[in-house]
Amino acid sequence: MPHTIELRAGTVGLFGYGSLLLKSSMERTLARAYPGDPIVCRAEGWRRAWNVTTPNDRYFYLEDGQRRYPASIIYLSVVPDPGTINGLIYVIDEQDLPGFDRREFTYSRVDIRDRLDIAVDGGPVWMYVGKPPHLFVGPASPREAAVRRSYLRIVDSGLSDLGQEFRAGYDRSSDPPPAANIVDDQTD
Repeated sequence: MPHTIELRAGTVGLFGYGSLLLKSSMERTLARAYPGDPIVCRAEGWRRAWNVTTPNDRYFYLEDGQRRYPASIIYLSVVPDPGTINGLIYVIDEQDLPGFDRREFTYSRVDIRDRLDIAVDGGPVWMYVGKPPHLFVGPASPREAAVRRSYLRIVDSGLSDLGQEFRAGYDRSSDPPPAANIVDDQTD
């Protein structure tokens, strides 16, 4: 693991801790292949939580033979905590940020470069944190707010690519998803 990341002019760091642990998920938003490997590191002062919702009109699950469209979908976010979370830093062009902002529209970008276990020179390292109007306050039925099993598979695939030590760190720094809200999602 490098001790210092040098961000040249026009580039920024992007800290992934959920679906962005899967490189191909990140590349879909980037709209091209990411050159090289992201940098594994930790950010102090955070814990993963299933606490941000996004309005839904796309995903459904079957219940009693009927399509049920949850009002919103629950995703991973982070909350302040005395612990640390592990994640990946992707170095991207600043001009690519609007695409990630659209993807993460229920989140705010927070510069965490001073909370990393590695030094960063030259620019910010952004992490997406759930916006208060979109925070999940449970309990709720899956019809109100659901966790997509397909999203869980994306996170799990990213973790599988990163190895057992990374997964153990993820498990220590993450709340479990609300089991009663997990659905076998489908799309039209």
